[in-house]
Amino acid sequence: MKRKTAVSTVIIATALLAVFSLSSCSKRSVIDVRKPKKGNVGEEFVVQSNPDREPKWTKDQEFEITKEKREKVIYVISEVSQQKDKRAAERLAEAELRRKIAEGIETLVQSQFQDAMSGTATTYREAFESYLVVVAENVSVVGLIVTDTYWEKIQRIVSLEEVEYYYRVLKRGKMPYENYVTARDQAWQDVLNRVTTDQEREELQRLVAEMKAWDEM
Repeated sequence: MKRKTAVSTVIIATALLAVFSLSSCSKRSVIDVRKPKKGNVGEEFVVQSNPDREPKWTKDQEFEITKEKREKVIYVISEVSQQKDKRAAERLAEAELRRKIAEGIETLVQSQFQDAMSGTATTYREAFESYLVVVAENVSVVGLIVTDTYWEKIQRIVSLEEVEYYYRVLKRGKMPYENYVTARDQAWQDVLNRVTTDQEREELQRLVAEMKAWDEM
């Protein structure tokens, strides 16, 4: 009898240990849900997020060129809010990421072009500016990958008896700067191929070379 009791005790202890272990693992794997708060009408509270704290990168510039391991990269950040469905918010944030990097690249082309134009003859300025529009619109976004995502579920107090929830999603993407250079130079080459005079082609080639010098900075 004592032996049976001992065996039963071991079995029960083992079962309890297994349940406790599963419970602990399960608890660690679930995103922490914060208890909704009571407050004034119009106030908002974050009740759930992933990761638990807002990462530092969410405060970075929306479009930024930096170096990683001696290689230039372009980072872009998008934000979508006021969405009732998290999956829809994620899709919109990714679409916004592509829109923002396309806009940023267009601005980058224009900035590099204006810097290079300082030594260009007045005769060609108007023609070159029209070429710029073509180039800026044809620099494709290639190799953009999403590197980070942060989302929040937010509670808004609508009235004393009613609350509503929505999601805020931020995404960060990265693209090799070299991809931009390749696409930009191809767009310029397409323009050069349509230039009719040697003198204009030489002047435009000089302008493109000035822009390429910026890539080494």
